[in-house]
Amino acid sequence: MITMENGFLISVEGIDGAGKRTLTSFIKKYIESQKLNAIQLEYPDYSSIWGKIIDNYLHNKIEITVNEQFFLYFIDILKDQDKLIQLLNKNTCIISDRYFSSTVAFQCAKNFNYQKALSIIEIMDIILPDLTIFIKIPPEIALQRKYNQKGFIDRHEKDIELLTNVNCIYEKMMNEKVLSKKWIKLDGNQERGILENITKEILTEFFIKNKIII
Repeated sequence: MITMENGFLISVEGIDGAGKRTLTSFIKKYIESQKLNAIQLEYPDYSSIWGKIIDNYLHNKIEITVNEQFFLYFIDILKDQDKLIQLLNKNTCIISDRYFSSTVAFQCAKNFNYQKALSIIEIMDIILPDLTIFIKIPPEIALQRKYNQKGFIDRHEKDIELLTNVNCIYEKMMNEKVLSKKWIKLDGNQERGILENITKEILTEFFIKNKIII
């Protein structure tokens, strides 16, 4: 038996190559195995107008300022808020590969003002994730993963200093408990099977705490 008043939102965060997409897919399949409806999202949304601009920037086709980058990434996620509300009201479990925390982490790692970023997001009264899973991994390992996966790397994926700073901003948000109702950090430098087992334990605890009876 499953009882839930509405759905929930889980965000999976981390630098490029941390394993976000793999873990997001695993979480969706696991939740569906528990007879819950689930949908998987990924940001940037490269099918959107803003996502296409971001893609051009990442592949060095255009140059945009840090301020422009912040609002591009921000609005690319913001555009879906009404859709998320509808899904949650239909008892859908949403698992997002990146969310607003990613915008803050990457743009503030490029010196966008951290408090200003939080204030802008707060003003818009966004849907907060019920759970954010931060996968932390050394940038050097993440870079090699992305290169092995694609055969090339974009401007973010190859910038070790940037990715190091991004990890630090994620840690800061987690320690300050902002932009999510709950944060959990995973060591991304573990075998996939171990990460999946740890994630199952995290989800089981999450279900119990939120009275999702399976």
